[in-house]
Amino acid sequence: MRISAIITVLIISASFHAQCYPDRHNTTWFDGWVSCEVSPNPITDYGETHWIQYDLGHQYLLGELSIWNHNDPDNLPRGVDALHVDYSEDGQNWSNLGTFNVPAADGTSIYEGDVLTDFNSEQARYVLLTVESTHGAPFCAGFSELKIGVEGVVTDITEFQTPDACFDVSIYPNPHRDIFNARIRSQCGGQMNVMIHDAMGRLVDERFLSGLNTEEFMTFDNAELPAGIYYLTVQQADALGRYQIVRTR
Repeated sequence: MRISAIITVLIISASFHAQCYPDRHNTTWFDGWVSCEVSPNPITDYGETHWIQYDLGHQYLLGELSIWNHNDPDNLPRGVDALHVDYSEDGQNWSNLGTFNVPAADGTSIYEGDVLTDFNSEQARYVLLTVESTHGAPFCAGFSELKIGVEGVVTDITEFQTPDACFDVSIYPNPHRDIFNARIRSQCGGQMNVMIHDAMGRLVDERFLSGLNTEEFMTFDNAELPAGIYYLTVQQADALGRYQIVRTR
């Protein structure tokens, strides 16, 4: 039987706490994901495996990934050991974050899981976990819980971009109230000019970057600006892009 999960709500490590030890996990076998039959993996190179694919509903800039291994004290060997982590924007073209070893759970009610890795703001809608090995179980594999931190929803805000532009721009959060962030990945080389204009075309902010880095992160504070539509323009070499920004009250 093929075991997979498509979810529309991303499990996020929230800042609030509903109990004294919010990271602890119980020991019931039905809280979590278990696969006892391999099936064709969405990444064909993996063949037939135990795997689970998450659809996060939107593209996000992903952060820290935490996992709670299979914590049923009678079936601890079912817990995943070597785990491939892949991510995708469209569910068809995948990038590999790496292969990670997940420590076995201890089967107690005070088990708090582990931080496995960090996506470091990689952009994705889909996350695929593929089990390479378990902690000893020959047929079944699983884990109890997964959490992925996010930095913001990525929306399509491109107003204009020259053909074959050599940079990619992500803006988050968008819409925003006071502060938004821009991430620019570039292969152009040379000085980069980043400008913000209002809907009337008036320049409200301008920054110059050396272009020596292939990835730039910038934070903009629009607290003094009225609510409305603004445009972020990026110019580098012969490439030009303009992206819509919405400031709310």
